[in-house]
Amino acid sequence: MDGNHILGLYVSYYLARFDKIAYKNLNYGNRRQTHREIGRILSVNPNTVQNWRDEFDPLFGNRVGWYQRPLSPTRVQVCNALNDLSEPEIKLIVKKILKYKDVYDEELYSLIHFIDDRFDDKKGKFVLRVPTGIKAELFFMNYFEKYKEPHDGKLIDTRAFGCGYDFEIISNDCTFYIEVKGLSSFSGGILFTNKEWKTSMEKRNKYYVALISNVNAEPEINFIMNPYKVFNPKENFVKTIQINWSVSMGQIKKIIND
Repeated sequence: MDGNHILGLYVSYYLARFDKIAYKNLNYGNRRQTHREIGRILSVNPNTVQNWRDEFDPLFGNRVGWYQRPLSPTRVQVCNALNDLSEPEIKLIVKKILKYKDVYDEELYSLIHFIDDRFDDKKGKFVLRVPTGIKAELFFMNYFEKYKEPHDGKLIDTRAFGCGYDFEIISNDCTFYIEVKGLSSFSGGILFTNKEWKTSMEKRNKYYVALISNVNAEPEINFIMNPYKVFNPKENFVKTIQINWSVSMGQIKKIIND
């Protein structure tokens, strides 16, 4: 796959996952104008940009998208690489792609080669790792509006901010933190990102898992308080993209010596 096409998949994932926020932050105009400008920058057909976005759409529920088409291995790799990052973090990646794609840049080179397109011949197998499903999150929001559990209060949506949880409940002078996990049936395990697990360790009894079982049929909800105390999870290492900020020794010396 052409390098620009791989970079286009990252951009399209951003559009699918964050929808209105993404289009607004790119500031290229309406959706059609945005696809046209991304296509111009990456030298691809604007309709291709929209098609890529549509492939990711069913994961996030903003549009129907190509719900009937399974994701190809490259698309699964993009999802797995980015799904632990918050909107501001992915926005940094996308804006760098669109600004520097014509300049040799080690980070963009790494983004391209992070995705192994040799498996798009369907011989390879990649398992999609999605921490929470949109159906489970919507079910929780509707459930909370009706029953005000696990605590009454004001519900704050924090899903776009990478906080280590999906929602806050502000109740009087106390804040509770809710991480939603969905299961397609009544059995199966759940995954915590490193950020979620560390946050549960910090928040303790104020941190809840809202476990939505059988999410595709007749969902059932259970609240688990302080998962850090009650669970003993297995640590796994997965291939994801991380953003960090480096400070050179020259800058350090300058600050120390000034």
